[in-house]
Amino acid sequence: MAREREAASDEPVGARVDGLNGTEVTGRTSVDVERRDLPPADVRRDPGILAAREHFGGVNLPAGLIGMLTALAVLVLLGGLIAAALGAIGYQRGVEGIEEELSIAGLVGGVITLFVAYLLGGWAAGRIARYDGPKNGLMTGVWTVLLAALVSALAALLGDEYDVLGRVDLPNWFSRDALTQAALISGGVSILAMLLGGILGGFWGERFHRRVDAEIASTRPGGIIRSEREVRP
Repeated sequence: MAREREAASDEPVGARVDGLNGTEVTGRTSVDVERRDLPPADVRRDPGILAAREHFGGVNLPAGLIGMLTALAVLVLLGGLIAAALGAIGYQRGVEGIEEELSIAGLVGGVITLFVAYLLGGWAAGRIARYDGPKNGLMTGVWTVLLAALVSALAALLGDEYDVLGRVDLPNWFSRDALTQAALISGGVSILAMLLGGILGGFWGERFHRRVDAEIASTRPGGIIRSEREVRP
């Protein structure tokens, strides 16, 4: 009997976890585990989580493209609502060929709208990608800049009917009419706001998966358990 008790005391804690009540069950005794949220640094040290991040992390092309489309859809909808309520908004000042110059308030409204739209687009990219949310959130803005450059090139080569971004009042920083100093500076500010919104949105979207990783790392056999307490009758 004494040997059996010694063997029971030497069994590893955390062989199996009852998902309903947080009680770990071994062959001879029940152990209550004090569950706490793990900090991100502890989660990243977990071997399983680390292997998954190395295998599936990095730039996720579908996530970035879907994030971009999400941001553009929000930008069209939100920009239309704000323009209807407060007046014209835009993303550049000093564009040639415009009869009425965009006001400072209109530019600020446009920059804020861009930031919010790409915050949501970055969230979508980070949520889809699971890992490297900020990087994939940033890519939503990068793909948008590349799209604007491509559309502007098509419009310059084939005619203004291919300027599809201008038709739906989306940012078109590479237009032939947007080469003035004021247009370049205000366009740069808009692009920075868009990229910043994408990065922060990516952080936000990835947070859900980090909570999932912390749950896995704190409960599965072999995972990192921050604190545990064995309760015996």
